[in-house]
Amino acid sequence: MRPEETLDIKLAFAGWFASKPAAELAEMEAEAYAKQGFSNSPQDELDSLRVAQSYWVAPDMVRIAEAAQETLPDEDVLLEEPPSSHGFLVLAEPFTIRCADEECADDHPFSGLRWRPVHRVLPATRWAEEQHDDGILIQWIGPVVGEEERQFFGSPVAPVGNGMFMPAGRPLQMAQSVEIGAMRPESAVLCRYARTMWTLMQQPLAAVGELEADRPQRRRLQRAGQMPAAPVVIVTLRRKTAKGGNDETQEVEWSHRWVVRGHWRRQWHPRLQAHRPLWINEHIKGPDDKPLLVREKVITWRR
Repeated sequence: MRPEETLDIKLAFAGWFASKPAAELAEMEAEAYAKQGFSNSPQDELDSLRVAQSYWVAPDMVRIAEAAQETLPDEDVLLEEPPSSHGFLVLAEPFTIRCADEECADDHPFSGLRWRPVHRVLPATRWAEEQHDDGILIQWIGPVVGEEERQFFGSPVAPVGNGMFMPAGRPLQMAQSVEIGAMRPESAVLCRYARTMWTLMQQPLAAVGELEADRPQRRRLQRAGQMPAAPVVIVTLRRKTAKGGNDETQEVEWSHRWVVRGHWRRQWHPRLQAHRPLWINEHIKGPDDKPLLVREKVITWRR
């Protein structure tokens, strides 16, 4: 999907949440969300959309996130972890995850993500007392299947499953604990993808720009319940630049070039006031005029 489509998709979601089918579906899902300890009504969703920052993530960044999520350290979830408190994110290209149902061999595509802060109250059970949590509710979206579903949602994408709550102050590995509200393993995987995306978007390898709404989009946004015509944040892979200045380090006559695999490194994050993972992207080191020595299979993410 192109960056220009982000606001149109966001508008389509706003129209959906204001529709009668959305209200009927929310009534059916209300009990499931009540068991999770919070409300997720169409009005809640619409209020979040009105203040959500819009993002479009370029293909290179999507592919890096796919590679990096597998080894993301499981730090405690922070409310400040996303780049904005409310967000609406569209991926230029979807990623896929194999279905957790053993009877289904399909790879399910995911095209974007919405999130907002939520406070939940878990009722007391025989295993635990009543519990209050602040956290982040995330909802993945994926391509619609067929024209009928497209007309139903009025968009090329639609919600995938129910929203997932990530309690703040705990790592994702605890999300399957009964005491804090159990999360299915496949939901934990999707939460890890979201955290990886948020983390990478705020690191030096990401170049951030803005795309303003055009005049027709601004008019449609104004008609859609005073939806602000805020610019879309464009997240792309930053191009490598040559370092300037005097370098007094000792020169080494390397005999070859070699591949440094992508990996995470812990680094102090001033905005979060905590040590958080920093992704070091895969790159080639060594003189350009020397042969490339490959000792293991590598995957190259083309820019």
